[in-house]
Amino acid sequence: MQAVVLLDFEQLKLQELPPPTEGGVLLRVAACGVCGSDLSVYKGTPAMRARWRPPLVLGHEIAATVLEGPPDWVGRRVAVNPLVACGQCNLCRRGLSNLCPKRTNVGFHYPGGFAQQIRLPQAQLYPLPQGLPLWKGTLCEPLAVALRAVELAGAVLGRRVLVLGGGAIGTLAAWLLHQAGARVLLAERNPLRRAWLGKLAISERVMEAPEGTYEAVLDCVGSEQTLSLAVNAAEPGGTVVLVGLEAPQTSFPLQRVVLQEITLKGAYVFTHSNFARAVELVGQLPDELAVKRPFERYQETFDELLRGQLPQAKAVLVWEA
Repeated sequence: MQAVVLLDFEQLKLQELPPPTEGGVLLRVAACGVCGSDLSVYKGTPAMRARWRPPLVLGHEIAATVLEGPPDWVGRRVAVNPLVACGQCNLCRRGLSNLCPKRTNVGFHYPGGFAQQIRLPQAQLYPLPQGLPLWKGTLCEPLAVALRAVELAGAVLGRRVLVLGGGAIGTLAAWLLHQAGARVLLAERNPLRRAWLGKLAISERVMEAPEGTYEAVLDCVGSEQTLSLAVNAAEPGGTVVLVGLEAPQTSFPLQRVVLQEITLKGAYVFTHSNFARAVELVGQLPDELAVKRPFERYQETFDELLRGQLPQAKAVLVWEA
């Protein structure tokens, strides 16, 4: 089988690898999205160098077909929940599988969807709705991340909500907020992405920088600059949900948080229930949210994403039609 392997930081190569023989249900990967964390590992950011060492087969936004497994699962088209939790600890029992201390991740601890075949536990597989284009199953994972963030923002109907960052998570969060009846405003610095976002009709306005104050703010970037912007854009008594993680450590306007009783909430990936809901909703997403390319264009796609040259929020690499 073929796989795009991260041989070293900033070095990807399409290689022939033996098919996996152990480890659960055998999947034929149809498509896999490229996530910001894939780009960070590829670049070898300090935070990623501290956690991961090549060689790695990346890719955790996976849509696939079951090749081998329980007879009633063979042939099923599935999305992969890449977060493997123990299911036994106190946090898992509380429904917070995303915080399980024993959690592991497909595409990091296990070979991911940048390979044509992978094996995973059956519990990680979610059947896709009938009639859904298989590639679109790759959007379940980022949609689940956005669902978790919007969930933590609280009631949004009729409220002004600011989303900082028009990447995949910011765009999907804006779509969810719009569907929930919020008055959504988006801030995105990249002019190419900003023009594309303006055509999606998921926000009242797309700005280069935020203006005014909002009842809730989602920071989908996570830099020192955006954290400060988010806190200063929250109105008294407002909520800031921290989703992005560009900077592992930063400072923020503590005095404003305390004096204006601004609530800060961290949002880390998603729970099992978030992922299940994402599978239910993914068919409603507009196809134009993503650009699809054959896996052979992996290097071009990584380069364009890193240079900010793709207007679309998500790039999906396809192994098969």
